[in-house]
Amino acid sequence: MCAASSPASSDASGPDDSVRAVVDAGGEPWERILGLLERRCRELPEGSVLELHSANPRVRSSLRGWCRLTRSTLLTDEETGEQSAYRIKLPTPPVPGTPRPSNFQKPESS
Repeated sequence: MCAASSPASSDASGPDDSVRAVVDAGGEPWERILGLLERRCRELPEGSVLELHSANPRVRSSLRGWCRLTRSTLLTDEETGEQSAYRIKLPTPPVPGTPRPSNFQKPESS
């Protein structure tokens, strides 16, 4: 099955958590899905929700790590048969003056 990306059929003016785009990754490996997600994230407004469909069971743990690194929020994680659906909320820009945590830990000094 080929990986595909399409706009969601839901109304874009709906609630804040309405899905704006769907990425159907089939059984693609995480490395391919990562490229699809990054491309789709660049196309969507900040704070948008996208849905990822994957038949690859190894995607779950990689996606959780990706969400932490990108400050995205994994809203739902549903498994139906051989496929899983993940709803992901993309990060919104911080309010000016609000400190942002670093993605990197400071090295311990000796």
